[in-house]
Amino acid sequence: MTAPAGRREAHKQATRAALTAAARRLIAERGFDQTTVRDIASAAAVTERTFYRYFDGKEGLIAEEYLTWFDRVHSAILARPAAERPLIAVQRAMVAVARQAAAEQGPPPLWLFSEGLPMRTLRRFEPRPLLRLEASISSAILTRIRTGRDAGSGLAPGAADEEFGSSVLGRVAIAALRSALIKYRELGAKGEVGPHTAEQLLDQAFSVIRNEPPAEDQAARQ
Repeated sequence: MTAPAGRREAHKQATRAALTAAARRLIAERGFDQTTVRDIASAAAVTERTFYRYFDGKEGLIAEEYLTWFDRVHSAILARPAAERPLIAVQRAMVAVARQAAAEQGPPPLWLFSEGLPMRTLRRFEPRPLLRLEASISSAILTRIRTGRDAGSGLAPGAADEEFGSSVLGRVAIAALRSALIKYRELGAKGEVGPHTAEQLLDQAFSVIRNEPPAEDQAARQ
């Protein structure tokens, strides 16, 4: 790559990053509906025309956020300690990513999967978002099992039912996420959503599935 080409590519990456950061901040402050493409472009110090060179509207920008969240959850599950049982690993990975997203002043991950205009428009880019996330989680669990990092799964590496078991665990994880989503929307309608509500609801949902009080898991993480 020549020097001019390298500078152009760096400029493109910087512009995309500036637009993404502006969108995350504005949507977190104002909400999806109240944030316009013009607002995002202005905050990033570019024109609306420039915005559309990089994204297919604000929905397209958020869709990229959504896909990035998949990758982050998948990687976080794989990075969890080998001694953790599958659902523990998934739960703590999701909560860790939720905390990271909150620290970045972007829309919380649960918001990306909530019903309403954002989800309806996102379905143009991902028709079945929760199924895709389920597959990503199941894949991460299967990788952990096949590499011997999930002794608590009840499935030995190479077992005939390891793929089925991973799929079951992925679906269970999505059930916990959906339950947290529903409660998140209910609390949001009452104005009771706080900065840590998303992670707290995820903790509670997974704790119910494991038939353990949330306090036990919180203490275990400290």
